[in-house]
Amino acid sequence: MERASLMLVYHGSTVKVTHPVAAACRPNLDFGRGFYLTDIREQAEKWACRAANRDKQQWLNIYSLDIDKVRVNYNCLQFNSYDDGWLNFIMACRRGEDIWNKYDFIEGGIADDRVFNTIDLYQQELISKEEALKRLSFEHPNNQICVVNQFILDRELQFVDALSLRLDEEIHTGGRANESLLQMKFARIVDELMDSLQIDRLHALDIFYTSDTYRNLIKKRGDLHCLSDAYLVDELILEVERKQCN
Repeated sequence: MERASLMLVYHGSTVKVTHPVAAACRPNLDFGRGFYLTDIREQAEKWACRAANRDKQQWLNIYSLDIDKVRVNYNCLQFNSYDDGWLNFIMACRRGEDIWNKYDFIEGGIADDRVFNTIDLYQQELISKEEALKRLSFEHPNNQICVVNQFILDRELQFVDALSLRLDEEIHTGGRANESLLQMKFARIVDELMDSLQIDRLHALDIFYTSDTYRNLIKKRGDLHCLSDAYLVDELILEVERKQCN
């Protein structure tokens, strides 16, 4: 009998996720809408820290994934480096394009703090694609998996355990992000918040600079600052809605 090739994978969250749902994910992430996993434990802990900006418990969810079965039986897209294909794909997903829904399973590098400056400069057209790819070529990609097809989660992924992480163990990603680029990113977020909520700049600035999201951005908790502008605007709107309900 052929043995399954099982990979241990992780998902960081504020809850135990025993039965993942692909459609529950927010849009505008690197690989689109799906359930995100990684085989790097520390990366999943960053995700949990990112999600726990509401004084919630952090959880490291652990699963086993039959990776060979997935790659044989499903439509998979894999990026092995920070190359032209990877850059085009994540930029399209961050713009809200739905190119991700052609696939069941997407795997590749994360646009994290190590490459934030390059991605942001390219997004603002301050450097060419050639220069961006040259800079990215010096970085070794880490790993993230986006499971788009619910069948994979139901059939090929098995929940193993969920470990509670200490709330006081804040995970900081270091100071690689250029502060000027961060300030420019903040300005774009305020502009998008004005458009999304149809409010004036003063109101948008007040929402942004008094938010938990802003406090965690300046702390660089869990690579939150590396997420797309659209994702962070959505996070701010959700935060406003939660405060209105309290």
